Amino acid sequence: MIKKLIITCALLISVCFQANSKTSAPPKEFFACWKASYEENDEKTKTQVYRPCTNTFRPSMFRLEIEFFADGKCKFLHAGETDAHYYVEGKWSYNKKTKAVTVTDDKGVMMYKFKIKEAKKDGLKIISLN
Repeated sequence: MIKKLIITCALLISVCFQANSKTSAPPKEFFACWKASYEENDEKTKTQVYRPCTNTFRPSMFRLEIEFFADGKCKFLHAGETDAHYYVEGKWSYNKKTKAVTVTDDKGVMMYKFKIKEAKKDGLKIISLN
């Protein structure tokens, strides 16, 4: 009886740790405001580069801006049909195993899905999974 109890507890703990490892937070550097630095993208490796929103960028018709908060919320700049830019409140989720981030808008529609390649204070490098 005690063996069964120990095995059951071990399995339960194992399942809890596995579930937690899939939803743990991304690196702390991820939680910032990021702007797309299209000029630095690497087409060979399909890497997209983002820099802090405080950086100076060349003029662009539209430059994606997205800010991630530790509570699972985010906001991103969206170009509307009339080319008017406005912020959309959304949510993000993270899969620690695959390092994939999924961003949904305020209606729950997936907007972006990407894998974090590198997260540093001065830059975020991702691979789009859209």
